[in-house]
Parts: sequence; structure tokens; C-alpha cells
Amino acid sequence: MIKMSKLENVELIKFPELDEIDSALLDKNIEHFFKKVSSNDVSLRLTCHDYARGGVKKQHEIKAHLILDGEAYFASDTTWQLLETVQNALKKLEKEVLKKHFSK
Repeated sequence: MIKMSKLENVELIKFPELDEIDSALLDKNIEHFFKKVSSNDVSLRLTCHDYARGGVKKQHEIKAHLILDGEAYFASDTTWQLLETVQNALKKLEKEVLKKHFSK
């Protein structure tokens, strides 16, 4: 199930339904990420995988895939809180981009 974010060039794949507040926080995190790695030619795909580990809560894994000026960057993170997982994956992706793309 692919959902498009309210933001351009962002795909959210297999994401659970989010309430209004969580959706706004997700968009805010993505906007903050785009400000750090701003470029005209950019697309971001976030894929969510949920894992039941025998309890009530689910563990979330976010795989982030960024295309920036024709180059691909990848990062992932796994935690019990969905928005924290997204934020961590975006931070890892930001570090990857800053290290490889802007150090040229």
C-alpha cells in the first residue's frame, strides 16, 4: 500500500494509518530533513515493516531510500515507536548524504 505524503516527492509505503497529530509530526520531520539536504532533484521513499515480537506492541523498521541529484542513498532503523524510528532513519540518511554528497 503506497501513500503519498502531503509533501512532494515523498512516498510512504506500508505505513499504518496515522492520526492528525502524528501525521503532522511525520511531515514536520520530513520537511526538516529536506531543508538539510535541499536540492531540486530529490525523491524520498520510506518503507515501514512492522514485526510482532510476541507482545502487544509492534516493532517498526523504517527503510529510507533517497534519490538526490541522480545518486541513491539508503538508511534504516528499528525501534518500538514509529515516529522515533522515522526520525532516526532520516538522521542516518542525512549523515550519509552529508558525508558522501557534500564532501565532493
